[in-house]
Amino acid sequence: MYRNSDSIVRIAVGDTTPFPITVGVHQGSVLSPYLFSVILDELSTSVQKLPQPWLLMYADDIALVDGDKGRLTRRVHAWREALENGGLKLNVAKTEYMACNSIDLTSLRIGDDTVERTDNFRYLGSVLDASGDIGRDIKARISGLGKTARGDGCHL
Repeated sequence: MYRNSDSIVRIAVGDTTPFPITVGVHQGSVLSPYLFSVILDELSTSVQKLPQPWLLMYADDIALVDGDKGRLTRRVHAWREALENGGLKLNVAKTEYMACNSIDLTSLRIGDDTVERTDNFRYLGSVLDASGDIGRDIKARISGLGKTARGDGCHL
């Protein structure tokens, strides 16, 4: 579909020089979100069948929720493996781990990488807090910071 495909970026002062597209879906194409969703859904079919208390998938944002850290870790590894088997990669740098009502302050390991525990993170524009407080989300929305999500990661 993307063989010998070049793209340019159009900005106010003109266009960039053409550059090759070798991976991913075309940005700005009306088909791109649909194609990505179909591929992600197919790649993750086996992982989605695991018994999960809570799974949210929206475009390239995935949120996994579990009451047991060990089970959550196994699910994250299953997701990473399923994505890698399909040629995709979990962006550990954008992955966040939050524990609610827990005294376990340890980080989470994904392969050789460490995901530090956080007290809050942004998911689809909302700021979620480990305490359940919504004050930070309200302040972010009022100040206009709630407009963007980090994306390309996995929120645990």
